[in-house]
Amino acid sequence: MSFKVPGSEIPGYSAIYRNGQFEDGTQGTEFAHITTAYELFQHQLALAPKSEFLGTRQFNTADGSHGAYEWMTTTDAADYVEDFGSGLDHVFAKHAPDSQGAAGQQPVGIYSVNRAEWLLTEFSALRSRRYTVGICDNVSLEYTDYVINHADLSVVVCSLDMISPMLDRTTLTPGLRVIISMDRLDCSRPNSATRAYCAETADIALRKRAKELGIILLDMDEVVEMGRASPTDAQPPKPEDVYTVCYTSGTTGAQKGAITSHTGFVHAARGLYFMFCLSNSTYLSYASLSHSMDRYASYMLMFGGVRIGYFGGDFTRMVDDMQALRPTIIFGFPVLLNAIYDKMAKATIGASGIKGMISRFAYRSKQKRLASTGNLDHWLWDRLVFSKLAAVLGGRIKTIASGSNSLSAEVMGFLRIALSCRVGQGYGLTETMASGTGQPMGDHTSGNIGVPNPGTDIRLRSRPELDYLVTDTPCPRGEFMIRSKSVFVEYYKQPERTLEAMDGEWLATGDIVQINPTGTFTFISRAGNLFKNHLSLWISPERLEDVYSQHPLVKATFVHGNS
Repeated sequence: MSFKVPGSEIPGYSAIYRNGQFEDGTQGTEFAHITTAYELFQHQLALAPKSEFLGTRQFNTADGSHGAYEWMTTTDAADYVEDFGSGLDHVFAKHAPDSQGAAGQQPVGIYSVNRAEWLLTEFSALRSRRYTVGICDNVSLEYTDYVINHADLSVVVCSLDMISPMLDRTTLTPGLRVIISMDRLDCSRPNSATRAYCAETADIALRKRAKELGIILLDMDEVVEMGRASPTDAQPPKPEDVYTVCYTSGTTGAQKGAITSHTGFVHAARGLYFMFCLSNSTYLSYASLSHSMDRYASYMLMFGGVRIGYFGGDFTRMVDDMQALRPTIIFGFPVLLNAIYDKMAKATIGASGIKGMISRFAYRSKQKRLASTGNLDHWLWDRLVFSKLAAVLGGRIKTIASGSNSLSAEVMGFLRIALSCRVGQGYGLTETMASGTGQPMGDHTSGNIGVPNPGTDIRLRSRPELDYLVTDTPCPRGEFMIRSKSVFVEYYKQPERTLEAMDGEWLATGDIVQINPTGTFTFISRAGNLFKNHLSLWISPERLEDVYSQHPLVKATFVHGNS
């Protein structure tokens, strides 16, 4: 599982832990030739040139429903990237020649829900040594203004429904010069982002308004035509170049733009691939691509070949998306997985009468089988009881990875039994492009965040002011520290905050974690969330929330402490 580096303890710090399969702290030589995110896309192209790659659901304009997935092959995606990438070269040369961001490279903003055009835009930007800045689609307009200004964005590619709000606030984003719509401005290819528009309100009114404000408004098809008419030579990125500036959510202060290099991002994705080793996966993309987790997952799966299907844009209809796509892997937040658990458990082990009795017996039987053999399947109970639950999510899920918060042991255990699939937790941050630790294949335990990813060093440092010490027994406790190539380069324009986040070459996460006797790690709390009770004992609200959430009558919890 974990490898404890001999003699690595120093006063105030625990020993260094590494992945047990990579005791030297490296990732070996497999895939060592892939050094940039653009090369990883090219790897997907070489691996599966004619295979389905990016999937979008058909849209019914009459009632807003979605139909079957329509697919773009990897070769089609590569051709599109060449054309759109060339077109972007012309856009920057003509309208934003002096655009400059981190490390002297040109940034491209992307502002929409997850969709194929998001990733196509990123590939196209990388093709010409640019980098991307994701703008979260579901937060305040003030956040959008901040990112556009702070990231020095001159060009933003967005869905049609984001254009009008940006035009409303151009006086607050004076550096913005070009907006490129992912959707045709004549609305000839309708989707959920174009429902409120028609050719008159978009192609005529929005263009007129943009012109009056001094903003160049184009759609992606127009930029593609520019590229086809006058192709440019690709200028692929170098490993040390900036891959992305990813903005934190701002939950611990003002948003910070974490700069990640291609070396760092590929290191993160490759480490996760070695934990999962999945090939020919089908993946549902729904968690905002502006943050790190979904991109981390999408690119990781490209090492083994992947079909990426995008959700329809409505979180309340995600079960319908799963049934249409039939994914083999999903990366889920606890809030989603808890909701799935609530409905499935209520219909089976929480049911009354004969149905409930059979379901509970079947559940206990599979539990015993899993504990004794490690086998997730059961020839009888899967057919009689649990196959119907698996069918609700498409019937093919083999792996569920959870992150961003703790998932209770009860929920993890139920999903493993009911869906006959691996369910694991991991830990990562924006500053590590979501990489850090994870539960490897075959680990069916709960209550921990796994072991270090390959190529990642982990240690704890004592926080005596919070009563967490690496000398605590039986389990050392302290602040989680990460050393890896995947650690961010710096916060854009915020050198003082970069210094605060680092302890030498180690990232200080601000999270309190314990080292278990098994070599796994257990998350306790964010240091800033801890509070003292009337007995001067430090209390972790996250721990209490985990406990209370396990009660069958409790759906969601929030614990607040007044010292």
